[in-house]
Amino acid sequence: MMVTRRWLRSPAFDLGFFVAPGLVAALAALALWAASPTPREVGPGLWIVAVLLVDVAHVYASLYRTYLDPVARRIHRRRLIAAPLLCAWVGLLLHLESPLLFWGVMAYVAIFHFIKQHLGFALLYVRAAGEGPLDRKLVIAAIWAGTLAPVVRWHAELPRNFSWFVDGDMITGAPAWLGDLALALEAPILAGFVLRRLALALRGRGHGPMIPLLVLTPALTWHLGIVWLNDDRVFTLTNVLLHGIPYLALVWLAGGRAWVRARLPTAGPLALFAAFYGLLVALGVGEEWLWDRLVWHDHFFF
Repeated sequence: MMVTRRWLRSPAFDLGFFVAPGLVAALAALALWAASPTPREVGPGLWIVAVLLVDVAHVYASLYRTYLDPVARRIHRRRLIAAPLLCAWVGLLLHLESPLLFWGVMAYVAIFHFIKQHLGFALLYVRAAGEGPLDRKLVIAAIWAGTLAPVVRWHAELPRNFSWFVDGDMITGAPAWLGDLALALEAPILAGFVLRRLALALRGRGHGPMIPLLVLTPALTWHLGIVWLNDDRVFTLTNVLLHGIPYLALVWLAGGRAWVRARLPTAGPLALFAAFYGLLVALGVGEEWLWDRLVWHDHFFF
């Protein structure tokens, strides 16, 4: 008999780190917008909290599962050497052709990456619950619908008060009706997913709240940040927190904690996490200092 699981770690951990960041981001974004409804750019405080301490830091968390992991280095040695060199070469060629082309390609790669991460988290629970092919396909369809439809709507309403990286990094010219069509096609997919989860729950086969929450929370944040409000601050909050914090927590579980503990065997839980996260923040600050000194020149504190 297959053993199924509702949680990867515990209800408090899973809900607190994989779902709550999206809900907190949505509430914070709404509160910020209600207090200051005039659209504004991201200020220094929000940039430090959301971009530097979450978005940039979470990228470096991958080090714990790649270059700092001896098993990964042994198995994927060639990939770990070739991948960054290849990416740097392609990026250089794109930038030499056109800086805007470079940022445009990066924007679409990032959008794909963000959506795929939402999908990956949900499918972890689908697999742990032992759900069948139908429910797996419904989860995939619902996540793509709930995130891609807002992106299509975004294209149909360009220009907006926010961009992924830089102004003009998305393809223009989409007709307005295309955005409406995307949202119309999305609705029955999400409705079908919700009805299916309700039916499973009524039969005692719902496997807890994580699967529906990991599908519907991204849909909420992507609609709030892209479709419903047109504010760079709201977009940043809803875009970054639900992406970066869950990944940091997953890496902590999947190797980061063990890596730090092996080097600080007598440290307590808080000290271990401080070491785990402190390395990421230090690397992030160093990167952003270089970006600001060499390229952007827009953060006075650097």
